[in-house]
Amino acid sequence: MKWGLKPRLILAFVTIIILPIVASVLFLSVVSSGIEARSGNEDELDLLLTQVKDTVEQNAEYLAEPDLFYEKVRPLLKKYDVGLQIFSPNGESLFNSADYQPSQESSILLERLGKFTVDVTTQGQGKLSAEIQANSLSVPPFSQFKEIIYAVIGAIVTGLAVLGALVLLWTWYLSRTVLNPLKEIYVATEEVIEGNLDYKIEYRKQDEIGRFIHGFDLMRNHLKKSTEQQQQYELARKQLIASISHDLRTPLASIKGYVEGLEDGIARNEEMQKKYYRVIKSKTDQLDRLIEDLFEFSKFELEQLSIEKSLVNSREFFREVFQVAQLEYQDVDLVLADPLPSVSLNIDGGRMKQVMANLIDNAVKYGGTNIVMKVERLPGFVQASIKDNGQGIDGEDLGSIFKPFFRGEKSRSRESGGTGLGLAIVKYIIEAHGGEIRAESHPGKGSEFVFTLPMYVK
Repeated sequence: MKWGLKPRLILAFVTIIILPIVASVLFLSVVSSGIEARSGNEDELDLLLTQVKDTVEQNAEYLAEPDLFYEKVRPLLKKYDVGLQIFSPNGESLFNSADYQPSQESSILLERLGKFTVDVTTQGQGKLSAEIQANSLSVPPFSQFKEIIYAVIGAIVTGLAVLGALVLLWTWYLSRTVLNPLKEIYVATEEVIEGNLDYKIEYRKQDEIGRFIHGFDLMRNHLKKSTEQQQQYELARKQLIASISHDLRTPLASIKGYVEGLEDGIARNEEMQKKYYRVIKSKTDQLDRLIEDLFEFSKFELEQLSIEKSLVNSREFFREVFQVAQLEYQDVDLVLADPLPSVSLNIDGGRMKQVMANLIDNAVKYGGTNIVMKVERLPGFVQASIKDNGQGIDGEDLGSIFKPFFRGEKSRSRESGGTGLGLAIVKYIIEAHGGEIRAESHPGKGSEFVFTLPMYVK
C-alpha cells in the first residue's frame, strides 16, 4: 500500500496524540490492578476509621484529662502512624496528638491525601468530630495513595517517553521522506540554474513529492531538449552563414568575372556574348533563389508567413501545377497519373504551388529524369505524391531533411545553391493547411515525397 504525504501527516498527528495516551492508560491499568491485588478484600482505610471511632467513643470520658486520653489512643496512633485531633460540637479543640508528637512531619501531599474526619457520638460529650491526619504515606492504608501517586507519575512518564519516541521517529521519517527530497529539489534547481541539465533526483515514492519531482524531471528533460535543439539550431545557423557567404560569393564572383569579360571585349562575337549573358542570368537566378529562401524563412521564423485560403477544385489545381512544371522542365519525363480526384480544397493556391514547385525542383535537381506526380482521394483527405528516380537520400539523413538549414552530403552542391530551407518551408506550409508530409527514399533508387490536405467540408 502506497501512502501519500497527506495520509502520512495525518497518521503522524493521530499517533502522536493517541499512542502516548494509550500507553499511559495501559501502564496505569496494570499498576492499579497490582495495587488492588496487594490491598486484599478488606478496605484498610475503613478499618482505620472504624477503629478510631470506636476508640474515641470508648475513651471519651477521659477527654477531660488529655494525658490519660493520649495513653488510651496512643497504640492506635502508633500502629497507623497518624495524628488525631478532636473537636467539640461548637468547634473547640478538645484534644490534639500533635502536642504529644512534636516530630510530626507535614507536607501538602499529606494534607491533601492523609486527612479524614469521622463523627463520633458520645453520651457525655455529645457529637464530637475526630480528625485523622497521616504522618507518613509509607504505612497502610495510606501507602496505597503513595503507590497510586507513583502509578500516575509512571503513567505520565511513560506517555511522555512514548511521545518523545514518536516525535523522534516521525521527525526522522518525515525528514527522510519530505525534507531530504525538498533539499534535493533545491540542489537540482541550483544545478539547472548553473546549466547542469543532467542532474537527476532519486526518489521512488509515488506520492505528492514524487509527482512533483516527476514533473520537475519532465521540465528538466524538456529544457534539456530545448537547449540541445537551440544549440543545434545555432550551430546550423552559423554553418548557414558560412555556407550562404560562400554560396553568395561564388555566383557573384562569376557574374563579376563575366561582366568584366564583356567590358574588356573578351567575348568578341555574338555567340560568345550570348553564352556570357546566359551564364550571368543563371547566376542571378541562383542568387534570386538564395535570397527568396532566406526571405521566406525569415517570415517563417517570425510566424509571418501568411496563409490566405480560398476554395479550389483539386483536379483543376493539380492539373495547372503539372502543366506549369511541364513547360519549365521540358528535358524531364514528367508524368501525371490519372485519374485526378475532383474535390473542394480550402487552401492558399500560391503557397501550395510553391510547395509543388519546390518538390518537383528538388526531384529534378538531384538526378530525377522520370518524375511521377500522383493525386489520390482518401477518407477526408487528398494525398499527393512526387516520385523520382534520382540519387535518393541516405537513411541517416532522411529524418532530418525537413529541419531548417539541413543539407545532406549529396545535396551540398554549389551548383544547386541550396540553403537547406526549402523543405522546412514546405513542411510549415503543409502543416499550416492541416496536412502532413513525409519522405521515403532508397539511395540510388530515387525518392518519394507524400503529403496530405484535408478536404473542405461544408
